[in-house]
Amino acid sequence: MNMLRVWPIVCEFGIGALLCLVGIWCGLRGGYLNLKIAEDRRFLITLVAGYVLLLVLACIFTFLAPNWADGGLA
Repeated sequence: MNMLRVWPIVCEFGIGALLCLVGIWCGLRGGYLNLKIAEDRRFLITLVAGYVLLLVLACIFTFLAPNWADGGLA
């Protein structure tokens, strides 16, 4: 595996996850987010699902898409 393709994803999504967790923690501590409220729970689920979706798309286009030009899937 070419690490020149892996490290940007690790850095981008690793730092993004860290900042996202800090923001969620601050929102919960400060009372802005309340897990007892359904709207806030849906917001957090949407936030996490969007993060995972973007991570999957970045991985697909980083690792699989370069091989599509050669006619291969993997």
